[in-house]
Amino acid sequence: MASSGSFSGSIVSGHYQLRVDWSQAQNVSANTSTITAKIYLVNDWSLNIYGRTSSITINGTSQNYSSDSISTTGTHLLGTVTQTVAHDSDGSKSIAMSCVFNIQATISGTYYSSISCSANVTLDTIPRASSVSMPTATMGSEVTISIDPAVDMFTHTLTYSFGSASGTITTKTSLLAVKWTPALTLANQVPNSTSGTGTLTCYTYSGNTLIGTKSITITLKVPTSVVPTIGSFTATRVDNDVPSSWGIYVQNKSAVTLTISNAAGARGSTIKSYSISGGSYSGSSSSLTTGVLVSSGTYTFTAKVTDSRGRTATKTVSISVVAYSPPSFSGYSSYRSNSSGTASDSGTYIRGLVNYTYASCSSKNSVTRATYYKRSSATSWTNASKSFTSGTAFTFGGGNISTEYTYDVKYTLTDAFTTVSVTDTVSTAAVLMDFLSGGKGVAIGKVAETQNCFEVSSDWTTKLNGPVYLGTSTLGAQNKPIYLSNGLPTASSVDIGSATKPIYMYQGTLTASTSTVGGAGTPVYLKAGVLTACTPSSIVTSVVGDYVTSVGTSGIWTYRKWNSGAADCWGVYSASGVNIAKNNYSGFRYSDCIGVNLPFTFVGSPSGVYSGGCTNYISFVTPTGQPTTTQAKFWVVCLDAGATSVSITVGIHVMGKWK
Repeated sequence: MASSGSFSGSIVSGHYQLRVDWSQAQNVSANTSTITAKIYLVNDWSLNIYGRTSSITINGTSQNYSSDSISTTGTHLLGTVTQTVAHDSDGSKSIAMSCVFNIQATISGTYYSSISCSANVTLDTIPRASSVSMPTATMGSEVTISIDPAVDMFTHTLTYSFGSASGTITTKTSLLAVKWTPALTLANQVPNSTSGTGTLTCYTYSGNTLIGTKSITITLKVPTSVVPTIGSFTATRVDNDVPSSWGIYVQNKSAVTLTISNAAGARGSTIKSYSISGGSYSGSSSSLTTGVLVSSGTYTFTAKVTDSRGRTATKTVSISVVAYSPPSFSGYSSYRSNSSGTASDSGTYIRGLVNYTYASCSSKNSVTRATYYKRSSATSWTNASKSFTSGTAFTFGGGNISTEYTYDVKYTLTDAFTTVSVTDTVSTAAVLMDFLSGGKGVAIGKVAETQNCFEVSSDWTTKLNGPVYLGTSTLGAQNKPIYLSNGLPTASSVDIGSATKPIYMYQGTLTASTSTVGGAGTPVYLKAGVLTACTPSSIVTSVVGDYVTSVGTSGIWTYRKWNSGAADCWGVYSASGVNIAKNNYSGFRYSDCIGVNLPFTFVGSPSGVYSGGCTNYISFVTPTGQPTTTQAKFWVVCLDAGATSVSITVGIHVMGKWK
């Protein structure tokens, strides 16, 4: 590019040269240049000609010029020509120029009609639109727009467009650093993104004349403070069996419904997903109802919403769960006494002592205690109309406890949810020997109660040093086993009994029946191969080795407690909305550890067996170690990698010691 220059042509070995000197004068406002061309003849050989008319063409436009006569050597101005040339819109311009001088002279015997010359010229660019730049900006925060003007005298107008929104930032400013704060409302233009692009346009003016425009792409970010909102996150009790008037959550009884309300997006965004989690429960909707709350203490639940920009908001709510376990007996005893409660083998009252515990549930729960008794041979119970206090002995029976009969005693505890009971036995009056009044029966150490029966008190030990005769056959002797053949005692070689295999009385005859079906109603056992007859309490102690002292239910559980201290419980635990997607290992998905409270506290570490799993997927249950003294713990493992929130049903059997 150039604003001036020259070009030439010649004849006669350069002795006659046509030269054009040109220059450029710019008109910035008009985007034009005026080209001035001065045409010269330079000769160092003589020449004698009259004036001539010749031509020059600039940018395609031809003009004539007239020259004076020439009669000497030297540099002669033939003419001066001007031509206005319009530049391109960006201010650039290239032109072609050519010139002819009609010399029309004979030189050294040769006639020359003209001399010519030409050139292609790139003119200096006329300054047009200024440049503009702007860094990435955050809506609601100030940003600086930089202008690089083509000419210092230019002024500029800045505008923007962003989505369907547009506006003017400044008008005809002479500042080269313009401050702008993009409005937060522009976030409405990008509801599904945290940023967007728009256009910034700079209009360049010279006075009131628009020189040109330049546009750039700009990026605007939605500030991190623009997040969705949760109007409220509430917990509502699901009382189930709990009286609504209690107004509390109770362990292993209550559930809770958690609700997200009035969640909303921000600056144009919309809510795309919900989640609620806590207490081993989770869900992906705006409401979640848990299963039974198996632990006491504080549960904290978290609500989370995610909007169309991927931004989140959270809220938490906490509830307090009151501890609960069914009433339980820790010990009991019953014996004959007089009316003042003093122990007496011939007493017609019963003295009882019961130790028990129950959950008060913040003083909302209470326990009702009741006492019953009956003759052991009777089927219906008599209500003693006697309550009791744990650890305090009490007397009941009203003098109606006949010394002639054995009595069963039952103690019950009833709270708001369940009833548990234990039974005990009070023997007849203690005597050395007694004959059945008005019948044929004899007893040692107790009163005879059964017709045609020989009874021995449970407090007595029976020792046989000689053979035992049944009918006319001698079937055994000390340490000699007795067998049954076709239901009758025999010395055959078929052993149907063992130390814990009972032989029962049926209408006075020994039989291998599986229940006490008649006669004296007293089972006869083979202990170490020797026939042994005793009362139930000594049977389980000396022969069977153990017996059940209490059976009950609590929540999902059914349980048994044995005299030896052994205990077991079993039940089915069900829950929905269990988050199975949180943990992943080698393509398997598994839940967080799930703990289920046991119906009572075991002594030492019990063992557990689990079955079941997810109801709609291939799965299995694996324990997290052995149960603790208060909880069975396990994971549910799902073999389907697409599983997320599932329903589970798990069978649990726990075995251990209760004392």
